[in-house]
Parts: sequence; C-alpha cells; structure tokens
Amino acid sequence: MKKKSKPKTITEFRRDMVSGEWVLISSARRRRPQPPATEKKHCQPCSKKDCPFENPQKFGNPPPILWYPRTTGGGFDDWFAQVIPNKYPALLRGGTCPKTGRHGPYKKMEGFGSHEVIITRDHAKDLKKMSIGEISLVLKAYKGRYKMLESEKCVEYILIFHNHGELAGASIPHPHSQLVALPIVPPDVSRSISGGIGFFEKNKKCVHCVMLEWERKEKKRIIFQNKHFVAFVPYASRVSYEVRIFPKRHSSDFEEISEKEIPHLAEAMKDVLSRVAKVLKNPDYNFFIHTASAKVKNVPYYHWHMEILPRTYKWAGMELGTGIEVIAVPPEEAAENLRGAKPEK
Repeated sequence: MKKKSKPKTITEFRRDMVSGEWVLISSARRRRPQPPATEKKHCQPCSKKDCPFENPQKFGNPPPILWYPRTTGGGFDDWFAQVIPNKYPALLRGGTCPKTGRHGPYKKMEGFGSHEVIITRDHAKDLKKMSIGEISLVLKAYKGRYKMLESEKCVEYILIFHNHGELAGASIPHPHSQLVALPIVPPDVSRSISGGIGFFEKNKKCVHCVMLEWERKEKKRIIFQNKHFVAFVPYASRVSYEVRIFPKRHSSDFEEISEKEIPHLAEAMKDVLSRVAKVLKNPDYNFFIHTASAKVKNVPYYHWHMEILPRTYKWAGMELGTGIEVIAVPPEEAAENLRGAKPEK
C-alpha cells in the first residue's frame, strides 16, 4: 500500500471567480492548539418524547401547507415530510408589499416575507442516513414550496437552507430544513449574480459552467459525480471542507429541476454528507441552495447550486478585521480526504 505523503504547507490567496472575493489558504493554521476531536452526538438536548417536531400538530402547529407520505397513496398518518409555518418566524406576512422608508439618514423596510419549516419524520435520522428515495421527498418538498411562493407579487428571492447541529444554528435537533421568501435579493446572492453578469458580458459564457468544465478536466477537487450532478471542493473555499453540488446541465433555476434529476441530486447529497461525516467525525454544518431571483428565469449568466459548509472553525480577529476567510485545509487535500472516505449506503 502506498504511503500517504505528508501534506505540504500552503499559504496563498485565492480569488473566487464568481464573487471576486479573496480567501487565504493557510495550512499552518492547523497547528494551533485545538480541543480533542470527538464525534458530536446530536439530538441529546431534546428527547423524542418532548420534541416539538416529532408530532408537529400535537404541539400546536397548524395543518401542513404541503406534505408527502412515505408510501405512494399513503394517508397523513404515514407522512414522511411536511411543511409548516415557522412558529417563531424571522419574517412576517403582510397585506401589501413593503416599501423602503427612512429613519434619518438610514433606509429601512418592513420585515415582510414567509418563513417555513420542512420537517422529516424520524427524530434521529439525519439526511446522510436517509435513503435516496427519502431525500428525494425532501427535495420535492423544497421544489413544491418554491413553485407555490415564486409567483407571489412581493417575493424577490427564496432561500432554502438546512442547519445541522448547535454550532450551525439548529435550535431543535430533530432533522428539518427551512425556507424564507424575501422581498429583496440578499447581499451574498446579489454579489454572486453580479459577478456572473460581469463575466458573461465580458466572455459570453456562464462563469459557473467555465468553473465546472475546468474542475471536471483537472479532477483534483472533484469528490463525486453521477449522470446529472457533480460535487467538488471549491478552489477558493470559504471554509475547510466546503463542498458545492452543481447540475451538469446549465440551469439558473433550482425549481426547474426535473423529476428524473431529483434522485440524482439526492444521491449526490447522501454521498457528500456521508463523506464529510466520516472525515470530520459528524460535524455541525449548514447547506443552502443558491438560485436565480424568483422573478428572473432561464438566465445564461447564473447556475444554481448547493453549498455545504461544515462548521469546524470560528472567525477570529484576522477574519473579522479583514473580511477574508482563512482556510486551514487546502481544497485539494480536503478533496483527497473526502474521496478516500467510504460513504454510507
């Protein structure tokens, strides 16, 4: 068996070709003192008996907006995924679209929008433990609510995200995702879209498609691909072991994912999340779906994708003072480690 070579010390700035932002790859940061790496045990703070998501309606939540049964034709008692309004929403529904106002020199706007929760049935069964069919039901719930909300007059952007673990902001350990429908395009997405437009105007190509073509040709950072999707560690990762999943065909709109593509995305998610869990000992993580604006369709300059961000590191003075993320594990090394991990079946 070939002996694994010792990782090289790398210190270099890398520029994200979409946003234009710089990150610092500094593998020497790993030598800082760290607490012992022990596998996190999620779901401990909230027992199944006391969990408000174990039986959402029993805990005072309204009937679901949308739900999917475990088996085709099953009744609500057989639900596997259901969508309900968030009991403690960050945004509130209103009768009219919000208008920008002023408070002295500052601008403000009412916190209008929708905030929903997508809950899965099993208390301790996170996404990596689900079958491809079960993850597909979750993705269908994402798509279903997106399609229902995108036509609303005041909705400009819909973000779907998932927090796993306390460090990732999950206040309830029972597996669930969230959806927010916003009256604005959020800054991170806006920068990404602007970067895509600028690249397209100059090169007449989608920047994400160019990135995908290069990654698939170089193969250094790819960790998984199937017929319709590819997953890789970004060249200018924002955190160590970040992974992005892209559709191979150009598409700017997540909600246009086809029925035949959904299980392929589910397969990619299960594979990647399993590998990340193996290598990092079940870390807390966030993932979210970045897609084009709800009011703009089929644009040539943007490519929807999923970003998976393990929470292994906290920002300190360097990051807060400069706004530059410092990445301890070089993306090429992270990809090699993830490729070498055996995913759950």
